Amino acid sequence: MEKKKILNLENDGLNLAVDRQFLFIRCKRTMYKYCLVDMSQAAQNIIFKKDGKARTFSVCNKYVFLTDFCDLYILQKDDLQIVKETRLGENLSSDLGVVRFDEQKAYINIRNGKMAIMDIETKVVNYANISNSSSWDFCITDNRIYTGTVSGELIETDKSNMKLLRKIELCKKNIYSVIYHNGMIFTVSQDMTIKAVNAETLEVACVAKKAVKGMTKILGVHNGLLIIADGGISLWDYKTLTLTDRIDFPTGQFNKGVVLTENVLVGSDFQSIYSCTL
Repeated sequence: MEKKKILNLENDGLNLAVDRQFLFIRCKRTMYKYCLVDMSQAAQNIIFKKDGKARTFSVCNKYVFLTDFCDLYILQKDDLQIVKETRLGENLSSDLGVVRFDEQKAYINIRNGKMAIMDIETKVVNYANISNSSSWDFCITDNRIYTGTVSGELIETDKSNMKLLRKIELCKKNIYSVIYHNGMIFTVSQDMTIKAVNAETLEVACVAKKAVKGMTKILGVHNGLLIIADGGISLWDYKTLTLTDRIDFPTGQFNKGVVLTENVLVGSDFQSIYSCTL
């Protein structure tokens, strides 16, 4: 599992996403799109007038949703041209976070427990209150949204009406990452634990203590292993949460510059982009 440099790109911290055969990169003021087969550049667009580190993006079937503090930029996925720019937050105390999708809507996390729900085609936005506290991450599965809050709660919301269904306290503060897989919700948090929560009962089924540290990110599940970015890559049996391996691989600033696509990791440091096959 050796890493391979695939692109030289000097940066101050960036965001990555893979969609089919393309790699999307937000670096400083610019969005890039590369073909993963030969790393030829497919598109480029300078979006911002100034550099900024509080940015992130997600890719859906047609668009790239790019956030910058309170502002949302919607880009055409093909050529990265701006389709719409809109302000969803009111000020720096209501800045935007993670964006997730279902087939029809985009769900945009807002500081202090709010969420914006945008119809992808019409761009009409509605708002919902998810929690009294902010959150780092959430995931969507079927008709449910699972949100991990900075106050340590895991919240289950009915996606059809955005009403609270259930919640449990997982830790004292800061659930950093939340994913759903095979009937289980997996989280990592500031208390250095990985937790597996049964989605049917919303009870903790398994815990790995002193497992991770820092703003850790769960990348996904591959071949029965939970793949986690924690300053490198750690691999955990997703049923027992036992550590099986660690890989020296760049994961970017605060573990935000790395993605898993099928069995391939794509990650970054401040000079280059790398890939590694699991």
